Amino acid sequence: MSADTSAVLGVVERHLAAVRHGDADAMAADYAADATLQRGTTTYRGSSEIRGYFTGVPDRLQGGRVAFDQPVVSGAEVTFTWRIVGGPADGRGGEDRCVVADGEIVSQTVTLHDQDF
Repeated sequence: MSADTSAVLGVVERHLAAVRHGDADAMAADYAADATLQRGTTTYRGSSEIRGYFTGVPDRLQGGRVAFDQPVVSGAEVTFTWRIVGGPADGRGGEDRCVVADGEIVSQTVTLHDQDF
């Protein structure tokens, strides 16, 4: 694995660890100030809006947790699938594609496999 690939993967792995721990501040810290998070028809623009989205994730999980498959890196892009384990949304999931630049996520697109949680 090249140093660039390692750095790109490291950013996304740090983000996934923050999601596992339900830490909205740590989740949002991985995004550039002008990043975008596209989730369905909603786009969150900038790290402040993205943080606002992540603040509500633990409550929306209602006791469930997010399990991630191994991320796949291709240049500056990282894709990974995820699913919710436990809680009312058990089994729901999706695939995310993140683009990393200068040590930060600059864009993320979430594609849901079924209904949202």
